[in-house]
Amino acid sequence: ADPTDAIMVNNDDWLNSLKYLEFLRDYGTYFTINRMMSFESVKQRMEREAPFSFLEFNYMILQAYDFLELSRRHNAKLQLGGSDQWGNMISGVELGRRV
Repeated sequence: ADPTDAIMVNNDDWLNSLKYLEFLRDYGTYFTINRMMSFESVKQRMEREAPFSFLEFNYMILQAYDFLELSRRHNAKLQLGGSDQWGNMISGVELGRRV
């Protein structure tokens, strides 16, 4: 494949083998609720008093981990997403710098 070619991967390739408690121990320490709450998309949800589930907070960690794995496995350097994904994408970059 040419380095400029897009590829499609399935994140189940790395997520399926994760053990949840080990994952949280190993990667959860790099995330704080305070940091998550600082993202504009989260602030807007809180201002609207829209429910914000624990699952959604977990999603930020999992999406960040996806980018870490894409960087490791495929040398990914760029993420594309909607403005509501900005915090998740930034978290992926930050996680890559910390581990």
